[in-house]
Amino acid sequence: MAEGLKPKSKKFNKVMLILAPLLAVALVVCVYNFISIQVEIAEKNEELSNLTSQVEEVENENKLLSRYSLEEYKIEYIETIARDKLGYAKPEERIYYIVPAD
Repeated sequence: MAEGLKPKSKKFNKVMLILAPLLAVALVVCVYNFISIQVEIAEKNEELSNLTSQVEEVENENKLLSRYSLEEYKIEYIETIARDKLGYAKPEERIYYIVPAD
């Protein structure tokens, strides 16, 4: 044998037999946790984009409603409600209903 090199002891081999599976289990747990966290991040990002689009819709609706709160647009708002919700029309208007084909 070369000088300074010693054969591995039996005690070292026993420690490695116990330590290697523990390290493997720890690695598997870490990989599992990493993957589950990445999946959760993707879900939260999707939820965030959905909420962001909902916020934009509500902000647009608020802008429209705040516009109708001005005195000059109150009549327009009343006409919009009458047309859209109540089905009314002005005397010179014609309303067309699109009926889907069966």
